[in-house]
Amino acid sequence: MFKIAVVEDENDYADLLKEYLERFAEEKGQEFSVIRFRNAVSFLENYPGDYDLVFMDIRMPYLNGMDAAHKLREIDPSVILIFITSLAQYAIKGYEVDALDYILKPVNYYDFSMKMSRAMMRIKPRERETEILLSTAEGKVRLGIGEIRYIETQGHHLIYHAGEKNYRQYATLASAEEKLKDFSFVRCNSCYLVNLKYVQKIKGFTAVVDGAELQISQPRKKEFVRRFTDYLERSSKP
Repeated sequence: MFKIAVVEDENDYADLLKEYLERFAEEKGQEFSVIRFRNAVSFLENYPGDYDLVFMDIRMPYLNGMDAAHKLREIDPSVILIFITSLAQYAIKGYEVDALDYILKPVNYYDFSMKMSRAMMRIKPRERETEILLSTAEGKVRLGIGEIRYIETQGHHLIYHAGEKNYRQYATLASAEEKLKDFSFVRCNSCYLVNLKYVQKIKGFTAVVDGAELQISQPRKKEFVRRFTDYLERSSKP
């Protein structure tokens, strides 16, 4: 599945693009997840870092598409970007932000399909399993999932322990657990979410995780030990 963002303030054009994407997906036997944003500010504020393609209108309130594209490139240098605009002279400046192409309004399906086909040749589905995007006080940070030793909750914040560097994010442990549910992360108590890859041993009610000793609560011990045993068995298979 390809994840696509449509950043367009005009409802008619946003609906038309979604209609064209559905038609294109059906014709090409593809599957798209399409999310629409009404302005570039909300798009950037909620950017998860895993879009494959972004359609960006240029003339929008609060923050125009060209300025938004520059900010986007600071966060994500590889996402495919296509401008939607009625002003070709502005879209031509897309080389500054490595835009793949632009589509002129009013949008017709033939032009859209041609540009979309070109984009599909360039898109390489993100390996979403390898990274997550964190919003920290220092800005947005890409963190490899394999680098995370464990996640600790402190008040309303999470501390991502990643070897020599730690990252602090305003979030709940439940939200991190949901993000990482398809990977080998297990809670050992209400304060820690542990990457089983870095569990060195379990002794009593303590898990040694990359040298750190973390308490295992009694209600969670059976499930934690079971998941760790399963992980070791999978890892030992050729």
